[in-house]
Amino acid sequence: MIQNLNWTRFIEFAGKFIETVDLQAEENEYKKELAAKLAVVRDELLAGDSGWHSHFIRALRTTNLVNYRTIGAMDKLDDASSQNLESLFTLFWSGEPETEKLNALVGGLKELNSRELSDGIATGVGSVLLMAVDPTEFPPYRPEAVRQFWNIIGFDYKETVRTARGRYEAFLETLDELRAELAAAELGEFNRLEAQGVMWSVMNTGPGDDWTPEQAAILRQWRGDKIPSAELDLNIAAATIAPELEAVARRIIETGFRGEPSLFDGITVLWTVENARELAARGELDVGPGTFMAKFERQLQGANRATILLAAELAYLQVLPLSNVGGATKVARVNKILSWIDDAPVTLPIGLTEGLGAEGAFHGGVGFNIQVAEHMKWLSRLVEHVAGQPMSLIAAGLEDPWTFRDISQSVPDDRPMIRYSIDYLAWPGYLPPVVKRDHRIEIWQAFAGVIGGATGRNINDEGAIAKDLHAIRLVQQGNTNQFVEWYREPYLSQWRTGSEDSGQRAWLVRQSQAGSAMLHPWLEDGFVSTPAQHLGSPAPGSTVSQIQTAVNKGYQHIEYSERKLRAMEYHRFLSIMKADDFVVTAFEDALYLGIVTGEAHYADDASSRLRRSVAWQKTPISNEDVPAPLPRLLAEQGAVVDLTEAFSIIASWYGAESDIDDETEDAAPAPQIAIVPRLRLATPELARKLNVEQGHLQEVIRLLQTRQQVVFYGPPGTGKTYLGTAIAKFVAGEEHADHVKTVQFHPSYAYEDFFEGYRPAKSQDGNVGFSLEAGPLRRIADEAASDGNRDKPYFLVIDEMNRGNLAKIFGELYYLLEYRNEGINLQYNPEKVFALPPNLFIIGTMNTSDRSIAMVDAAIRRRFAFIELHPQDGMISGLLERFLKANGKPSLRAELLNALNSEIEETNRDLMIGPSYFMKPHAETDEGLEEIWKYELLPLLEEQYFGRLKRNQIREKFGLAAMRRKAASRVGPVDLSLASAEQVLDGEGADEFEQLLTDSEDTST
Repeated sequence: MIQNLNWTRFIEFAGKFIETVDLQAEENEYKKELAAKLAVVRDELLAGDSGWHSHFIRALRTTNLVNYRTIGAMDKLDDASSQNLESLFTLFWSGEPETEKLNALVGGLKELNSRELSDGIATGVGSVLLMAVDPTEFPPYRPEAVRQFWNIIGFDYKETVRTARGRYEAFLETLDELRAELAAAELGEFNRLEAQGVMWSVMNTGPGDDWTPEQAAILRQWRGDKIPSAELDLNIAAATIAPELEAVARRIIETGFRGEPSLFDGITVLWTVENARELAARGELDVGPGTFMAKFERQLQGANRATILLAAELAYLQVLPLSNVGGATKVARVNKILSWIDDAPVTLPIGLTEGLGAEGAFHGGVGFNIQVAEHMKWLSRLVEHVAGQPMSLIAAGLEDPWTFRDISQSVPDDRPMIRYSIDYLAWPGYLPPVVKRDHRIEIWQAFAGVIGGATGRNINDEGAIAKDLHAIRLVQQGNTNQFVEWYREPYLSQWRTGSEDSGQRAWLVRQSQAGSAMLHPWLEDGFVSTPAQHLGSPAPGSTVSQIQTAVNKGYQHIEYSERKLRAMEYHRFLSIMKADDFVVTAFEDALYLGIVTGEAHYADDASSRLRRSVAWQKTPISNEDVPAPLPRLLAEQGAVVDLTEAFSIIASWYGAESDIDDETEDAAPAPQIAIVPRLRLATPELARKLNVEQGHLQEVIRLLQTRQQVVFYGPPGTGKTYLGTAIAKFVAGEEHADHVKTVQFHPSYAYEDFFEGYRPAKSQDGNVGFSLEAGPLRRIADEAASDGNRDKPYFLVIDEMNRGNLAKIFGELYYLLEYRNEGINLQYNPEKVFALPPNLFIIGTMNTSDRSIAMVDAAIRRRFAFIELHPQDGMISGLLERFLKANGKPSLRAELLNALNSEIEETNRDLMIGPSYFMKPHAETDEGLEEIWKYELLPLLEEQYFGRLKRNQIREKFGLAAMRRKAASRVGPVDLSLASAEQVLDGEGADEFEQLLTDSEDTST
């Protein structure tokens, strides 16, 4: 172990337990018996015995080493998942026991059931499988016990343990250290299984009768024992997070409950049935578009003083606890409402102003902010409800938190988030500042063990859950009197893991379902739905396979492909969608935006049986010219479509109606719209580097900017690939060199290679199957379209483009090359709509000696801008001369190239030779030049002139000797070997030779 662990107190208690506990009988025997049973199961599995699975489940049920829910999940797998489990276990149990296999096993188990199997629980299953081989070397791993053990000995596992293998090996290593410490204390020699028994006894066994009360108390305090809820005094308040604002809120609530004059003016009684009904009625008015505050002002026009004061007081309570709204904004909001009072204006008292300026208690998130109108309506109903209750009940609510909670929960048309907030503000020491229902349930389920188990019957038993949460806070707080913040470590990772919290998402749910238009019921009643008439009632959180089973049973009247799509949609609605997610629906030419506020549930309505409550923005958003990728996503098939790819755009819309003077300090990020990014201009440095005129380079970049797809075409050696790649890397930027990808076409290249297709893949059980794999275009398109990249240019360079069968390679993508703003259904993914992102640029190259450019598919010619690279025209004309001059080399190679190309007939213009052959380092010597001519140029010319000239004629006409003579005739009787040319340049005749070459260049044009 790298860390210095604290063993002193642990070994002290271990000594007492070793004296009083029969470890062999209590700890070791039943584990060895389980290991023996599992060894039999292992043999059955590896021998192909189909009974292995039932024997495995039966063996696990005889012990408490694996969580009962995990055993149940593995017992109730469908056929496909059972086969996957068998494959996982076969691979894991084959050969020698290896902890190296744990990562793959845990990953596979979590794919089968991610809800029941966390990393730690799945690691525990793996440890049980290892026990079947040798329990003394591989003892069982129980995540909660091990985590508690590590905490007590001071092992910082959060920093050092990040994988299943690392987790288990760290456990074994701490057991080995424990064995060494026990031996050093002369308590005996222990193997790993026995050491694990000692560990478990110290961490979980109660003190014996021979322990003094003081010793027992020290043990329980040292290890942080679980205290049964029944033994806790729930009348004790827990530490709170924001005493200043909590005190102010309690005063306002208490004054309102008692029917006393408001703290706002000290005169007016606000919490009356009449005021509440007047405010609620005005809140129901639909007075046109705008933010909540703009609407609220119009709604309250002409209202009496008491109604406006009540509106300000309730707005105060609604915004007071939010940590994501600044104090100045809170004050401005409440004062703005107070300013609507026509007679005797009211100024917010200094004490209430200070309360708004105090640090907030919780982050309301998007959900809290978008529901301001709904929260104000609920608060109005709360006032009316409280004003109608007998004073005895009101007094009880102010004396007892659980009675108060019962009163608030009985308010009609419940809105849980604002109810939880008011409960907290009234009783902060008892009711926690957790306003998301799913978070409350997750925390309750994660920590119920510290109070000896949950007392609530199920997740709908809110009263019991509230008391359990209070009991959990008291136990976790201990004697520290410090607020227990579940949204921070060490608690956060224990109830909300990264795999479980996938972040906020966005969804399209189509409002036209089963022939019915659902928009108006959705908006009026605040929900979103899907018919699900024949689905049965799979529970929220069900797996895809569980929902598929229900769909197959209920929808036998539709085709299998449609059943598969239905199952995927219901899984999204039931299990992936969650509170605070955005939901969008389209109607005519508008989009309507809402935020999910509740769990999935079933209603007695055939047209909308499966529902989730939603807070809708009533003001629609124009569907015209919405930024990419929304048009493509909105065109996807299905009733429930994942729009998370466009989350930043959708998030920017939600505040159009609900934001109040931009009050949120961590407002939604500005949308990163997919656009054609502005490409950088060509620079003189780039022109010098490429030996191409700056104007020509800028013309290419301008074509990329406007067309997005270009092709460099020309004879061999004209630097098509080099220039295309160099320009792409320059435009992408040196820091984004990975934004440029290259692929080469060839005659056997196909759509499946270029975009996506099924390819052989080895499964975990060793069998070979097929999996859908992305090709280079799909990969770079997905990368370019991802968040954070949409404003950056990406380039795909397609080399030797005309050597492939373009129609076969591009397939339906031909359409996208011309219509960049559209999407299209894919060959292997028909339910998905794919579009080329506008920040993806394509540069192709075509060698005209391989295939005439005139023969290229007209469809491709229409979709690309074609840029010719020819030795005698355009951007690379004179390139070799510029290259040689820039590098201080003689111009002989340029003269030889000009002589060669002039010898090639004009009818063979596409067969001329490019300068790149002569820009290689070995072209600087006579020997290298001979080799270039002999092994590169002459073979190429023999192929080009096949059938027209014989081999000896080609060598006579185009050989190096012939070209030397031709070049000499152009510049006079000078020895044109490279060696002599360099000697001349070094001597006195340099000026005259340079002039000859200049004259020669002038006459050659």
